[in-house]
Amino acid sequence: MTVDSLDRIASALGATLIVDIGYRGGLGDRLVDAAHAALADLVVRVLDRAGWQIELEFGFNVFGERGSVDVLAWHPATRTLLIVEVKSRLLDLQEMLIALARKLRLVPEVVREQRGWDAVHVARLVVTYASTENKSVIAKHPALFSKALPARGLSIRRWLRSPQGPIAGVWLVSPEALGRRPRRWVVARGAAAAHGRTITSRGEPPLIDR
Repeated sequence: MTVDSLDRIASALGATLIVDIGYRGGLGDRLVDAAHAALADLVVRVLDRAGWQIELEFGFNVFGERGSVDVLAWHPATRTLLIVEVKSRLLDLQEMLIALARKLRLVPEVVREQRGWDAVHVARLVVTYASTENKSVIAKHPALFSKALPARGLSIRRWLRSPQGPIAGVWLVSPEALGRRPRRWVVARGAAAAHGRTITSRGEPPLIDR
């Protein structure tokens, strides 16, 4: 049975198909952490250059509602609090948005009490790879993303340098921004495949989710 067939069965049952592969005694987990860390490192560098105060993996627990923020940033001049979620792949959108909503509701009060950051504006960004897969997810759910996370590209970069009010968006990061060149893949298509010939094309490197 193909994965597509299993996915259709799961969808019909209102379930989510999860495929878990154990890879070389934990190497898979290290690759996942590396992909997540590369994105988080870029976010920290950009925010640091723009004068934000930064905390990584900020944890909270409010009457049993707990979680952590991948990157939490504070802009003192404008009293803006930024909550950043780092995702190498956009998979469970409902879970992602629920987690963001919980953090937007709880974290501002926690940091006001613990850090003295009394925010006037609270912003949220999801940072992910600009892969074909992630772009396709956004394109398939235009109403959801235009409502919950509408900002993109240049508007996000400008806002990070000079925040004016809150923002909500998806920051798509290209492999080049992380210092990576797209890999060359050798693929066989159509008549070329039938005759054993190959066609070389450029594509994105494999991405691993956190």
